[in-house]
Amino acid sequence: MLPPLAARRLARCALAAVAVAAAPSIGRPQTPPPQIAIGATVAQRQEAARALIPLLKDVRTHAQPGATMKPGTVPKSPLAGTQTTLFAFTLSKRSVPVDQRVVRAMNELLDWNISAGGRNDLAQLFDRWLIELEARSTGAMRLNGGGLCDVNCVVKRMTTLDETWGSSPRNRADVRDELLLDALKVAVLEK
Repeated sequence: MLPPLAARRLARCALAAVAVAAAPSIGRPQTPPPQIAIGATVAQRQEAARALIPLLKDVRTHAQPGATMKPGTVPKSPLAGTQTTLFAFTLSKRSVPVDQRVVRAMNELLDWNISAGGRNDLAQLFDRWLIELEARSTGAMRLNGGGLCDVNCVVKRMTTLDETWGSSPRNRADVRDELLLDALKVAVLEK
């Protein structure tokens, strides 16, 4: 058994140690470290961000309300056996407007300096978007008989417009852009 004076000193030291340990967190909100996609290192996440975020430039045009005009095609003439139309255009309009929070998040990601620190909110948004893209890419890989899709697989799939995006090379970019937009909607709206 400790003498009463030694017990009090020990108690004071223990209280002082607790106070010193808690002192840095007093008055300052604790921010959690940025969430990193499963199986990704910080370097892989930065490389993925450098590859995927520029794709949002085209996605932004799809997210804008209003009509868009693109080159189109017409079927071959049954009499001539070739196309007899000189010009063909496809007009389309987004029927459902994109939530402005998603558009703002898209613009913030496009303006984000990836290598600069201090923007954990954008890093967390990108991680949520990347996780959603991983889930969708893994689903597509499993439909084709593949396995899990890691960060490198996501980057390769999103930047390579092959036959997995559709049979028509002309529409592949539009299909990919819609998938990128849908995944960003989930990342922004379902926090």
